Amino acid sequence: MAKKEKAPPAPRRWTPRQAQGIIGRLLVPAILLGVLAVSLRQVWPLYLAFGLWVVMALILYKYWRCPKCGKTLPKTGKTFECPRCGAKID
Repeated sequence: MAKKEKAPPAPRRWTPRQAQGIIGRLLVPAILLGVLAVSLRQVWPLYLAFGLWVVMALILYKYWRCPKCGKTLPKTGKTFECPRCGAKID
């Protein structure tokens, strides 16, 4: 008889608060790159800043969702619970 192999653990998803923290950490370098582009009068820092903005938008789209119902959360204001199902946001 063959041994039953354990299934690999499910990939860990970020909570909405963790995603918000990652976006906050990417926001400062994106702004600094924009300021650097203006002060140096160069275009290449803007490309890097744009890349960071795209990454932030993808993280927001993928992870800023209610952990219970999966619907998107409001993008403005403090969110402590899902407006649709009432689940607490960690």
